[in-house]
This record gives sequence, C-alpha cells and structure tokens, in this order.
Amino acid sequence: MDQHQPALVVSDVTVRFGGVVALDTASFAVEQGTICGLIGPNGAGKTTMFNCVSRLVTPVEGSIRFGDEELLDHAPHEIAKLGVARTFQNLALVPSLTVRQNVMLGAHHRARTGFASAALSLPSTWREERQMRGEADDMLERLGLHRYADSPAAGLPYGTLKRLEIARALCQRPRLLMLDEPAAGLSHGEVDELGDVVGTLRDDFGLTLLLVEHHMGMVMRLSQHIVVLDFGRVIATGPPETVRENPAVVEAYLGAPA
Repeated sequence: MDQHQPALVVSDVTVRFGGVVALDTASFAVEQGTICGLIGPNGAGKTTMFNCVSRLVTPVEGSIRFGDEELLDHAPHEIAKLGVARTFQNLALVPSLTVRQNVMLGAHHRARTGFASAALSLPSTWREERQMRGEADDMLERLGLHRYADSPAAGLPYGTLKRLEIARALCQRPRLLMLDEPAAGLSHGEVDELGDVVGTLRDDFGLTLLLVEHHMGMVMRLSQHIVVLDFGRVIATGPPETVRENPAVVEAYLGAPA
C-alpha cells in the first residue's frame, strides 16, 4: 500500500442504539502511515466509531474498508489477523497475569501450535513461546515497562497500565493501531513522553494510527490529520492548524458561536 493512499476508509457509517443516533452517516479516510486524531465533545461518537472499526459494534448502514478488506464482512475475532489492533478507554487487561504475560496475549492469535502440541509440550511449542516472550520483552523495553515484566498487572499505576495496553496491541503486529485515550491518567510530563513514544512507534513499525484523545496538545502535536465528531456527525476534517480555527469546531467545544 502506497504512502498517501488511504489505509482506512469509513463511508456513511450510521449506528443507532434504540432511538439514539450514535453515528450519523460518518465518513472520513486515514492515509497510510499517518496519525489521525479523532476528537469531539463527550458523547460525540468517538468510542462508538472505534467499536465499529474493531467490529464490537455493527452499523446499520455504511462501509469500513481497511486496504482491500471490508471490515464489516468479518467477525470481531478475525480483525487482529487483518492487521487491526486497539486499546480500550476502560482497561482490558488480566490483573492476575504478569505484565509480560499480558503483552504475550497480543501475539497468541499468530500461534501455529494447537492445544495438543501445547499439552504435550512439544519442541515447536517451546520455540514459539520463546519467540513470543522475546517480542513481548522488546515491546516492554520500547515502552519503558521492562522493570515491571515479572510483576502482576494488578496494583500498577493507571498510566503504566495504559502503556501496557499499547505494548500488548503492538504484539499483534498491526498495520492499523487504534489508541483510545492513551494519555488518560498521565501527568503533563508523561503525556509529552508518551507522545514521543507513539511517534517513534509509528515510524519504526510503519503504522497507521487512529487516536482518540481529550488531551488536545497531544492530538495537535502528533496528528497529520484530524476528524471532528459532534452528535455522531463529522463536522470538520483536515490538518490540525485548519481544524483548530474552524468555527464549527470552536462552537462544538465551547457551546457558543465562534
């Protein structure tokens, strides 16, 4: 897929929950290798859009294409194999597992050895386990979590757990990484550091990123393109400097005409 070609194309996506329209014919595209910020006031539909792309929610109308694949044709458990990974606004970790084990869970969809091989402890299982452990340790190192590798996830600071979710998602070897409020719970210094890490990860792994974040400084600094949702509709798209001055965006955030 060429740079400047859309990696993700969302077309006329509509989601209704009972009588509530959560997404209303929402459309946008994310170019290959870029970071796209998805912003809007609370209740604008940002997490619903994430849930549609990751197939946790099925729209009543519309299309979501990733490369040559129509994601809506696939079940949720197939999305990781297509190269799509995400983090969650509410942490989805296993508290009783160690930090390393949580990260290794991200690689298990690529495991070739089946249940019988694992039960018999065959050499192929050992090799695969060592490889996944090595990948997990590399991700922990990149995200500054290596010192927690053997610690249970339970009891670690919230900001550390947010990084842990990113490490686990990266172990899926995604081409599209969706980050749902990764800076939540972080100090200003930690937000700046995380922004640097996310930019480096994009470059090192050739990722396309879709970022939902309320920390506007981080969004404006990292994103090449921004999509603004309000009441489920896309009200603005474009580079940060253009979106920042858009009167509709100012009104949506401030509740008054610009």
